Amino acid sequence: MGCARSWSAELRRIVRSYPMPLTFLGLFAAMWAVQVLILPPGGRHAVIAWASTNLANLAVNPVGTMIASAFVAEGSQGVLLVAAAIGLFPITRRFGNLRAVVLVAASHVLGTLVSQGIALVRLEAGLLSDSIRTIPDVGPSYVLCAALVAAFLYGRGRVRRLLALAGWCALVPVLLDGLLTLEVAAVGHLVAMLTGALVGGLLLLLERRRRRRLVPAPVAEPPVTEPA
Repeated sequence: MGCARSWSAELRRIVRSYPMPLTFLGLFAAMWAVQVLILPPGGRHAVIAWASTNLANLAVNPVGTMIASAFVAEGSQGVLLVAAAIGLFPITRRFGNLRAVVLVAASHVLGTLVSQGIALVRLEAGLLSDSIRTIPDVGPSYVLCAALVAAFLYGRGRVRRLLALAGWCALVPVLLDGLLTLEVAAVGHLVAMLTGALVGGLLLLLERRRRRRLVPAPVAEPPVTEPA
């Protein structure tokens, strides 16, 4: 009975402490289950096409597409789920839930806008075919690569930071494949990594400034005078 109560208390503590990563991972896992267990192949392709942050979708539904694309993947969902967990829990522990949301949301949005913006410029310049407007572009990879970078740079605990670094090193050859040819995914991953590093550094700086303001200044003691 005591062991069961201990596990229950620990579970409640984790849920209270980490609502952001638990919600993100839960929604992604639920979408994975729907794609694999419920939808037929045609339905899966339709969901991917609907959620893709490509030029066609961003032109008509930018906000909805940005949100939905983070929870839909074309494959390798298990790997993405583990990598996201390795990054999201440490940054939530380091910065708190709200600031962690700001970090990964900024990385996801900027990674999408910059990569698709470059694609649009190249399309208008005649360097790409019109099919670039509807390419599949889904998945939480912008979120997880930003979280992994921030977790390694700013996380607490050597083991957690090394685990984030190991996850990033294992994935970076895939994440940055095609960067030299300015492929959309590779450019987006690089921008998300840089954003995660910069936003994490900014959050750390703001945290240190706030701590300095809260620490009271030392009170100067009056000089001691010798009796006459």
